[in-house]
Amino acid sequence: MSRAWRLSLCSLAAVCLFGAAAWSQDINSSPSPVGSGARALGMGGAFIAIADDATAASWNPAGLTQLERPELSLVYSWKRFGEDFSNTPHLSPYEDGFSINLDDINYASFVYPLPWTLLGRNFVVSLNYQRKYDFDRSLNLRFRDLNPILGPFAGASSVVASQVDYEQKGSLSALSPAFAFEVTDRLSLGLAVNIWDSSLLGGNGWETSTERHTTAQTFINLRDGGFFSGLVTGYWNTYEKYEDVKGINYTFGLLYKPTERLSIGAVYHTAFSTDVKYTRLDRLSQGLVPMRYVSDLRIEWPGAIGVGAAYRFPNDKLTLSLDVTRRNWDRFVQIDRRGTIGMFPTRNGAARTSPITGMDKWHSPHDPTYTVRLGAEYVFINPKKAKQDYLPSLRAGLFYDPEPASGRRDAWWGVKRGGGDPDDYYGVALGAGLLVKNRVNIDIAYQYRWGTNVRKDTLADGGVFERGFSADVEQHLLYLSTVIYF
Repeated sequence: MSRAWRLSLCSLAAVCLFGAAAWSQDINSSPSPVGSGARALGMGGAFIAIADDATAASWNPAGLTQLERPELSLVYSWKRFGEDFSNTPHLSPYEDGFSINLDDINYASFVYPLPWTLLGRNFVVSLNYQRKYDFDRSLNLRFRDLNPILGPFAGASSVVASQVDYEQKGSLSALSPAFAFEVTDRLSLGLAVNIWDSSLLGGNGWETSTERHTTAQTFINLRDGGFFSGLVTGYWNTYEKYEDVKGINYTFGLLYKPTERLSIGAVYHTAFSTDVKYTRLDRLSQGLVPMRYVSDLRIEWPGAIGVGAAYRFPNDKLTLSLDVTRRNWDRFVQIDRRGTIGMFPTRNGAARTSPITGMDKWHSPHDPTYTVRLGAEYVFINPKKAKQDYLPSLRAGLFYDPEPASGRRDAWWGVKRGGGDPDDYYGVALGAGLLVKNRVNIDIAYQYRWGTNVRKDTLADGGVFERGFSADVEQHLLYLSTVIYF
């Protein structure tokens, strides 16, 4: 075989080597953030029409008018995210799943009802810290595939073995002053201003590290009955950092009580933009110069609208609630003003990519998602006692909580462009609470959330490695919160 043919085959192997290098970005919490507090989350997050404690600003700011004395709240969360790839083609046989544990202060607030009224109507103000997104994720994948090669090398094949170690860390939080006022005895309005600013909340930002080690070996049958093998090994390591996040959006709330027992709530989270400083460093195989890329990005975050209803039964013990929320993920986009996608230039204008997959937005559309939550709370009121020093309660909930995805489908050459269909996730919740001497409320909640055959976008190159790729995801979330009444 001539030297030119040998070089061509080695070049072909190199294409196989780095052709499977794309890797998606990801949000490891539910990307449809809900409010905070173990009491509400124990009801499955169906709290828009209730919102009657110090966490109200995160659910429905209008609910703050129901608070008659100062309250301080603190919410601690523990989360375990697990992903199971055991039934996915191409992965090594011993790959059976990965998990990561997170714990943090999820929410903190102080609520103060103003001591004066205007025309007999109450005003309430609050200051809130909300941790909305957790970006932490860790994956270690080993996979291989046998690919036929067409064209001038028909009859040849390549074996590509890859190892990908991926880690993502960071979070996105907001500082949210809020206020609410009564319009009538039955109607209240509220507003929360959500400030996303790294100078106020130093932890705002995230970073990713991806290490890819790949071996591509090409085989071709020769005319004399022998064969030739070309081998290329190398690595492609990428480090990305998103920092100096700045942006503002607003949450408008409405709470209407047509009767003593029934309440109706509505909340609107405005869409918003954040300016982000982006740095990327690519290190390729030995002998190649590292490539550094710096740019100012703009991330367009989607708006959302939610409605809810709650009914408290005549014995004052049982309350049922239902929430429905639409979030416009079709408008979720990352814009690079330098007109590049990572280090690859585009042909016309700024690059528009999906923050979910890291792919060009046209190839990765996302439909809006609709979340449905149903919850119940039972308070053990003893009508024989004029005052209960200890008032226990139990809660439960069910929810459908889809995540945005590209909705791509398998094809013989890899993966087709998707229609934007979301991934389906479901969940159940249990919770309990104890009010002590009408001064301290202690709540605990557990949520189990799962999705089957999801995360098709984990590998985002659209090639053979992604064909047939999906995951079964399990998430365990534990919340502990306290509300102190002054």
